[in-house]
Amino acid sequence: MTKLCELIGRGWLRVALLLALFSLSNTARAEEKISDQAKLYFKNGVDLIQANPPNYQDAYYQFKLAWDNSHSWKVLGNLGLCAFKLERDGEALQDYTDYLKAGGKQIDPEERKAMERDSLLISGNTAVVHLGSDAPDASVLDARAGSSVPPQTYKLDAAGLDLRLRAGTHTLTASTADGKQQRWDVTVTPGQTVEHRFEFNTAAAAPVVAPVAPPPTTPPPATTPPPAQADQGAGKNGGSPLRTVGFVATGVGGVALISGVVTGIMAKKKSSKATDQCTDKVCPTAAAKDFDSASSLASVTDVLLIGGAVVAAAGVTLVIVGGNGNAQPAQRASAPHLELTPVFASNGGGLVAHGSF
Repeated sequence: MTKLCELIGRGWLRVALLLALFSLSNTARAEEKISDQAKLYFKNGVDLIQANPPNYQDAYYQFKLAWDNSHSWKVLGNLGLCAFKLERDGEALQDYTDYLKAGGKQIDPEERKAMERDSLLISGNTAVVHLGSDAPDASVLDARAGSSVPPQTYKLDAAGLDLRLRAGTHTLTASTADGKQQRWDVTVTPGQTVEHRFEFNTAAAAPVVAPVAPPPTTPPPATTPPPAQADQGAGKNGGSPLRTVGFVATGVGGVALISGVVTGIMAKKKSSKATDQCTDKVCPTAAAKDFDSASSLASVTDVLLIGGAVVAAAGVTLVIVGGNGNAQPAQRASAPHLELTPVFASNGGGLVAHGSF
Protein backbone atom coordinates (compact mmCIF):
# COMPACT_ATOMS: atom_id res chain seq x y z
CA MET A 1 0.00 0.00 0.00
CA THR A 2 2.81 2.43 0.91
CA LYS A 3 4.69 1.76 -2.31
CA LEU A 4 1.57 2.25 -4.38
CA CYS A 5 0.86 5.53 -2.61
CA GLU A 6 4.38 6.74 -3.48
CA LEU A 7 3.83 5.88 -7.15
CA ILE A 8 0.50 7.57 -7.55
CA GLY A 9 0.79 10.36 -4.95
CA ARG A 10 -2.05 12.01 -3.16
CA GLY A 11 -4.42 11.02 -5.98
CA TRP A 12 -4.25 7.40 -4.73
CA LEU A 13 -5.02 8.43 -1.16
CA ARG A 14 -8.01 10.37 -2.41
CA VAL A 15 -9.25 7.42 -4.48
CA ALA A 16 -8.86 5.00 -1.58
CA LEU A 17 -10.84 7.25 0.75
CA LEU A 18 -13.57 7.82 -1.83
CA LEU A 19 -13.79 4.12 -2.62
CA ALA A 20 -14.32 3.40 1.07
CA LEU A 21 -17.08 6.02 1.25
CA PHE A 22 -18.81 4.85 -1.89
CA SER A 23 -18.68 1.19 -0.86
CA LEU A 24 -20.75 1.70 2.30
CA SER A 25 -23.92 -0.38 2.29
CA ASN A 26 -27.30 1.14 1.52
CA THR A 27 -28.39 0.24 5.05
CA ALA A 28 -25.67 2.37 6.61
CA ARG A 29 -26.37 5.16 4.16
CA ALA A 30 -30.12 4.95 3.81
CA GLU A 31 -30.34 8.53 2.61
CA GLU A 32 -28.60 7.54 -0.64
CA LYS A 33 -29.80 4.71 -2.85
CA ILE A 34 -26.88 3.74 -5.09
CA SER A 35 -27.53 1.13 -7.75
CA ASP A 36 -25.23 -1.84 -8.33
CA GLN A 37 -24.56 -0.52 -11.83
CA ALA A 38 -23.37 2.83 -10.46
CA LYS A 39 -21.08 1.03 -8.01
CA LEU A 40 -19.65 -1.03 -10.87
CA TYR A 41 -18.91 2.08 -12.93
CA PHE A 42 -17.26 3.63 -9.88
CA LYS A 43 -15.07 0.58 -9.28
CA ASN A 44 -14.05 0.52 -12.95
CA GLY A 45 -12.94 4.12 -12.63
CA VAL A 46 -10.94 3.38 -9.49
CA ASP A 47 -9.18 0.44 -11.20
CA LEU A 48 -8.24 2.66 -14.17
CA ILE A 49 -6.77 5.33 -11.88
CA GLN A 50 -4.80 2.71 -9.94
CA ALA A 51 -3.30 1.31 -13.18
CA ASN A 52 0.35 1.99 -13.93
CA PRO A 53 0.33 4.46 -15.61
CA PRO A 54 -3.07 5.80 -14.55
CA ASN A 55 -5.68 6.00 -17.32
CA TYR A 56 -7.48 9.22 -16.44
CA GLN A 57 -9.27 9.54 -19.78
CA ASP A 58 -11.19 6.26 -19.54
CA ALA A 59 -11.64 6.65 -15.79
CA TYR A 60 -13.26 10.05 -16.40
CA TYR A 61 -16.00 8.47 -18.52
CA GLN A 62 -16.58 5.68 -15.97
CA PHE A 63 -17.02 8.19 -13.17
CA LYS A 64 -19.35 10.22 -15.40
CA LEU A 65 -21.52 7.13 -15.81
CA ALA A 66 -21.39 6.48 -12.06
CA TRP A 67 -22.57 10.05 -11.45
CA ASP A 68 -25.35 9.82 -14.07
CA ASN A 69 -26.64 6.62 -12.43
CA SER A 70 -26.41 7.76 -8.80
CA HIS A 71 -25.96 11.56 -8.47
CA SER A 72 -24.05 10.76 -5.29
CA TRP A 73 -21.67 13.44 -4.08
CA LYS A 74 -19.15 10.70 -3.35
CA VAL A 75 -18.46 10.36 -7.09
CA LEU A 76 -17.55 14.02 -7.54
CA GLY A 77 -14.15 13.80 -5.83
CA ASN A 78 -12.77 11.24 -8.28
CA LEU A 79 -14.59 12.82 -11.20
CA GLY A 80 -12.96 16.15 -10.34
CA LEU A 81 -9.54 14.51 -10.03
CA CYS A 82 -9.83 13.01 -13.53
CA ALA A 83 -11.07 16.31 -14.94
CA PHE A 84 -8.11 18.10 -13.34
CA LYS A 85 -5.62 15.63 -14.84
CA LEU A 86 -7.26 16.04 -18.28
CA GLU A 87 -7.11 19.87 -18.04
CA ARG A 88 -10.90 20.11 -17.96
CA ASP A 89 -10.32 22.71 -15.28
CA GLY A 90 -13.76 24.31 -15.24
CA GLU A 91 -15.37 20.95 -14.51
CA ALA A 92 -12.72 20.04 -11.95
CA LEU A 93 -13.22 23.28 -10.03
CA GLN A 94 -17.00 22.79 -9.94
CA ASP A 95 -16.73 19.10 -8.94
CA TYR A 96 -14.32 19.87 -6.10
CA THR A 97 -16.53 22.70 -4.84
CA ASP A 98 -19.67 20.55 -4.85
CA TYR A 99 -17.86 17.59 -3.30
CA LEU A 100 -16.39 19.55 -0.39
CA LYS A 101 -19.71 21.27 0.27
CA ALA A 102 -21.78 18.06 0.24
CA GLY A 103 -19.28 15.90 2.10
CA GLY A 104 -18.78 18.29 4.97
CA LYS A 105 -17.13 16.65 7.98
CA GLN A 106 -17.19 13.22 6.32
CA ILE A 107 -14.23 14.24 4.14
CA ASP A 108 -10.76 13.50 5.47
CA PRO A 109 -8.92 16.74 6.40
CA GLU A 110 -5.86 15.82 4.29
CA GLU A 111 -8.05 15.12 1.29
CA ARG A 112 -9.84 18.45 1.76
CA LYS A 113 -6.51 20.30 1.88
CA ALA A 114 -5.34 18.56 -1.31
CA MET A 115 -8.52 19.53 -3.17
CA GLU A 116 -8.30 23.10 -1.94
CA ARG A 117 -4.69 23.32 -3.21
CA ASP A 118 -5.77 21.98 -6.60
CA SER A 119 -8.62 24.50 -6.70
CA LEU A 120 -6.20 27.37 -6.07
CA LEU A 121 -3.91 26.04 -8.78
CA ILE A 122 -6.78 25.95 -11.26
CA SER A 123 -7.93 29.48 -10.42
CA GLY A 124 -4.42 30.88 -10.72
CA ASN A 125 -3.37 29.20 -13.98
CA THR A 126 -6.46 29.52 -16.17
CA ALA A 127 -8.33 32.00 -18.37
CA VAL A 128 -12.09 32.10 -18.90
CA VAL A 129 -13.25 31.65 -22.50
CA HIS A 130 -16.88 32.32 -23.49
CA LEU A 131 -17.90 30.47 -26.66
CA GLY A 132 -21.05 30.97 -28.69
CA SER A 133 -22.48 29.51 -31.89
CA ASP A 134 -25.38 30.02 -34.26
CA ALA A 135 -25.71 26.22 -34.61
CA PRO A 136 -28.19 24.63 -32.18
CA ASP A 137 -25.99 21.61 -31.47
CA ALA A 138 -22.23 21.56 -32.03
CA SER A 139 -19.10 20.15 -30.41
CA VAL A 140 -15.76 21.81 -29.65
CA LEU A 141 -12.40 20.02 -29.61
CA ASP A 142 -9.74 21.76 -27.50
CA ALA A 143 -6.02 21.02 -28.00
CA ARG A 144 -3.33 22.92 -26.06
CA ALA A 145 0.09 23.23 -27.68
CA GLY A 146 2.80 21.33 -25.77
CA SER A 147 0.37 19.42 -23.53
CA SER A 148 0.59 15.63 -23.15
CA VAL A 149 -3.15 15.47 -22.43
CA PRO A 150 -5.25 14.24 -25.39
CA PRO A 151 -7.58 16.86 -26.98
CA GLN A 152 -10.83 17.21 -25.03
CA THR A 153 -14.35 17.46 -26.49
CA TYR A 154 -17.12 19.70 -25.14
CA LYS A 155 -20.77 20.24 -26.12
CA LEU A 156 -21.66 23.66 -27.54
CA ASP A 157 -25.33 24.55 -27.91
CA ALA A 158 -27.25 27.74 -28.59
CA ALA A 159 -26.93 28.75 -24.92
CA GLY A 160 -23.12 28.96 -25.26
CA LEU A 161 -20.23 27.36 -23.39
CA ASP A 162 -17.85 28.70 -20.71
CA LEU A 163 -14.45 27.03 -20.52
CA ARG A 164 -11.48 27.43 -18.20
CA LEU A 165 -8.37 27.01 -20.35
CA ARG A 166 -4.85 26.73 -18.99
CA ALA A 167 -2.40 29.42 -20.07
CA GLY A 168 -0.92 28.75 -23.49
CA THR A 169 -1.91 28.46 -27.14
CA HIS A 170 -5.13 26.55 -27.83
CA THR A 171 -6.70 25.35 -31.06
CA LEU A 172 -10.49 25.15 -30.75
CA THR A 173 -12.28 23.32 -33.57
CA ALA A 174 -16.09 23.53 -33.66
CA SER A 175 -18.06 20.92 -35.64
CA THR A 176 -21.75 20.60 -36.47
CA ALA A 177 -23.79 17.46 -37.05
CA ASP A 178 -23.87 18.12 -40.81
CA GLY A 179 -20.08 18.22 -41.09
CA LYS A 180 -19.35 21.97 -41.00
CA GLN A 181 -16.17 22.98 -39.16
CA GLN A 182 -14.58 26.19 -37.95
CA ARG A 183 -11.20 26.60 -36.25
CA TRP A 184 -10.08 29.28 -33.82
CA ASP A 185 -6.49 29.64 -32.56
CA VAL A 186 -6.09 31.67 -29.39
CA THR A 187 -3.32 32.33 -26.85
CA VAL A 188 -4.54 32.99 -23.31
CA THR A 189 -2.85 34.14 -20.11
CA PRO A 190 -3.91 33.51 -16.48
CA GLY A 191 -6.82 35.68 -15.35
CA GLN A 192 -7.75 36.71 -18.89
CA THR A 193 -11.35 36.65 -20.15
CA VAL A 194 -11.98 36.31 -23.90
CA GLU A 195 -14.94 35.40 -26.07
CA HIS A 196 -15.53 33.99 -29.55
CA ARG A 197 -18.57 33.04 -31.61
CA PHE A 198 -18.60 30.34 -34.28
CA GLU A 199 -20.80 31.43 -37.20
CA PHE A 200 -21.93 28.51 -39.38
CA ASN A 201 -25.15 29.84 -40.95
CA THR A 202 -24.34 33.48 -41.74
CA ALA A 203 -23.69 33.83 -45.45
CA ALA A 204 -21.28 36.48 -46.60
CA ALA A 205 -23.05 39.56 -47.89
CA ALA A 206 -23.15 39.59 -51.70
CA PRO A 207 -21.42 42.63 -53.20
CA VAL A 208 -23.60 45.13 -55.02
CA VAL A 209 -22.75 45.07 -58.74
CA ALA A 210 -23.28 48.28 -60.67
CA PRO A 211 -24.54 47.95 -64.24
CA VAL A 212 -21.71 48.19 -66.76
CA ALA A 213 -22.40 49.34 -70.29
CA PRO A 214 -20.85 47.36 -73.16
CA PRO A 215 -17.79 48.94 -74.79
CA PRO A 216 -18.66 51.45 -77.52
CA THR A 217 -18.81 50.16 -81.07
CA THR A 218 -16.75 51.73 -83.84
CA PRO A 219 -18.79 54.39 -85.64
CA PRO A 220 -19.59 53.75 -89.29
CA PRO A 221 -17.09 55.07 -91.85
CA ALA A 222 -17.57 58.74 -92.73
CA THR A 223 -17.74 57.81 -96.42
CA THR A 224 -21.07 56.05 -95.86
CA PRO A 225 -23.62 58.83 -95.41
CA PRO A 226 -26.62 58.09 -93.20
CA PRO A 227 -30.12 58.34 -94.67
CA ALA A 228 -31.22 61.85 -95.53
CA GLN A 229 -34.12 61.67 -93.08
CA ALA A 230 -31.78 60.95 -90.17
CA ASP A 231 -29.69 64.00 -91.02
CA GLN A 232 -32.77 66.21 -91.21
CA GLY A 233 -34.08 64.91 -87.87
CA ALA A 234 -30.73 65.55 -86.21
CA GLY A 235 -30.77 69.09 -87.47
CA LYS A 236 -34.18 69.73 -86.07
CA ASN A 237 -33.36 68.29 -82.63
CA GLY A 238 -30.01 70.04 -82.31
CA GLY A 239 -27.98 66.76 -81.91
CA SER A 240 -27.80 63.08 -82.82
CA PRO A 241 -29.35 60.26 -80.73
CA LEU A 242 -25.80 59.03 -79.95
CA ARG A 243 -25.01 62.37 -78.31
CA THR A 244 -28.12 62.12 -76.09
CA VAL A 245 -27.23 58.57 -75.03
CA GLY A 246 -23.68 59.75 -74.36
CA PHE A 247 -24.83 62.44 -71.93
CA VAL A 248 -27.01 59.94 -70.06
CA ALA A 249 -24.20 57.36 -69.85
CA THR A 250 -21.75 60.02 -68.64
CA GLY A 251 -24.17 61.02 -65.86
CA VAL A 252 -24.66 57.40 -64.76
CA GLY A 253 -20.90 56.83 -64.72
CA GLY A 254 -20.35 59.97 -62.67
CA VAL A 255 -22.91 58.86 -60.07
CA ALA A 256 -21.22 55.44 -59.85
CA LEU A 257 -17.80 57.06 -59.33
CA ILE A 258 -19.12 59.32 -56.57
CA SER A 259 -20.80 56.33 -54.90
CA GLY A 260 -17.51 54.44 -55.10
CA VAL A 261 -15.70 57.26 -53.28
CA VAL A 262 -18.39 57.25 -50.54
CA THR A 263 -18.25 53.46 -50.00
CA GLY A 264 -14.45 53.62 -50.01
CA ILE A 265 -14.51 56.13 -47.15
CA MET A 266 -17.01 53.94 -45.26
CA ALA A 267 -14.80 50.86 -45.75
CA LYS A 268 -11.77 52.70 -44.37
CA LYS A 269 -13.73 53.86 -41.29
CA LYS A 270 -15.03 50.31 -40.65
CA SER A 271 -11.49 48.87 -40.92
CA SER A 272 -10.08 51.50 -38.53
CA LYS A 273 -12.90 50.87 -36.04
CA ALA A 274 -12.26 47.11 -36.09
CA THR A 275 -8.47 47.55 -35.71
CA ASP A 276 -8.93 49.83 -32.68
CA GLN A 277 -10.86 47.05 -30.87
CA CYS A 278 -8.02 44.51 -31.15
CA THR A 279 -5.37 44.09 -28.47
CA ASP A 280 -2.20 42.03 -29.13
CA LYS A 281 -3.84 40.49 -32.23
CA VAL A 282 -6.79 39.25 -30.14
CA CYS A 283 -10.02 40.65 -31.49
CA PRO A 284 -13.55 40.40 -30.07
CA THR A 285 -16.52 39.17 -32.11
CA ALA A 286 -17.64 42.73 -32.81
CA ALA A 287 -14.29 43.48 -34.48
CA ALA A 288 -14.61 40.45 -36.74
CA LYS A 289 -18.00 41.70 -37.91
CA ASP A 290 -16.52 45.15 -38.61
CA PHE A 291 -13.68 43.58 -40.62
CA ASP A 292 -16.22 41.61 -42.68
CA SER A 293 -18.27 44.78 -43.25
CA ALA A 294 -15.15 46.70 -44.33
CA SER A 295 -14.21 43.92 -46.77
CA SER A 296 -17.69 43.93 -48.31
CA LEU A 297 -17.65 47.72 -48.67
CA ALA A 298 -14.20 47.55 -50.30
CA SER A 299 -15.53 45.05 -52.87
CA VAL A 300 -18.50 47.33 -53.60
CA THR A 301 -16.08 50.28 -53.97
CA ASP A 302 -13.98 48.42 -56.55
CA VAL A 303 -17.09 47.52 -58.59
CA LEU A 304 -18.47 51.07 -58.48
CA LEU A 305 -15.18 52.75 -59.44
CA ILE A 306 -14.39 50.35 -62.30
CA GLY A 307 -17.99 50.26 -63.55
CA GLY A 308 -18.37 54.02 -63.26
CA ALA A 309 -15.16 54.62 -65.21
CA VAL A 310 -16.31 52.30 -68.00
CA VAL A 311 -19.78 53.85 -68.24
CA ALA A 312 -18.41 57.43 -68.12
CA ALA A 313 -15.82 56.64 -70.78
CA ALA A 314 -18.49 55.17 -73.03
CA GLY A 315 -20.64 58.25 -72.49
CA VAL A 316 -17.83 60.68 -73.37
CA THR A 317 -17.07 58.69 -76.51
CA LEU A 318 -20.71 58.77 -77.61
CA VAL A 319 -20.94 62.53 -76.97
CA ILE A 320 -17.85 63.19 -79.10
CA VAL A 321 -18.88 60.81 -81.88
CA GLY A 322 -22.42 62.18 -82.02
CA GLY A 323 -21.39 65.85 -81.68
CA ASN A 324 -21.37 66.60 -85.41
CA GLY A 325 -24.91 65.40 -86.04
CA ASN A 326 -25.83 68.62 -87.99
CA ALA A 327 -22.86 68.52 -90.33
CA GLN A 328 -23.04 67.23 -93.86
CA PRO A 329 -21.41 63.84 -94.62
CA ALA A 330 -18.39 65.45 -96.27
CA GLN A 331 -17.93 67.79 -93.31
CA ARG A 332 -18.10 64.89 -90.81
CA ALA A 333 -15.34 63.04 -92.60
CA SER A 334 -12.95 66.01 -92.38
CA ALA A 335 -14.02 67.33 -88.95
CA PRO A 336 -11.73 66.80 -85.93
CA HIS A 337 -12.85 63.97 -83.69
CA LEU A 338 -11.64 62.11 -80.55
CA GLU A 339 -12.40 58.57 -79.38
CA LEU A 340 -11.85 57.23 -75.83
CA THR A 341 -11.61 53.47 -75.44
CA PRO A 342 -11.49 51.76 -71.98
CA VAL A 343 -8.58 49.33 -71.56
CA PHE A 344 -8.37 46.69 -68.79
CA ALA A 345 -5.31 44.78 -67.55
CA SER A 346 -4.57 42.41 -64.65
CA ASN A 347 -3.07 45.26 -62.60
CA GLY A 348 -5.59 48.00 -63.38
CA GLY A 349 -7.10 49.85 -66.34
CA GLY A 350 -7.46 53.17 -68.06
CA LEU A 351 -8.60 55.02 -71.17
CA VAL A 352 -6.88 55.22 -74.60
CA ALA A 353 -7.54 58.34 -76.68
CA HIS A 354 -7.21 58.37 -80.47
CA GLY A 355 -8.64 60.49 -83.30
CA SER A 356 -7.83 63.13 -85.91
CA PHE A 357 -7.53 66.89 -85.88
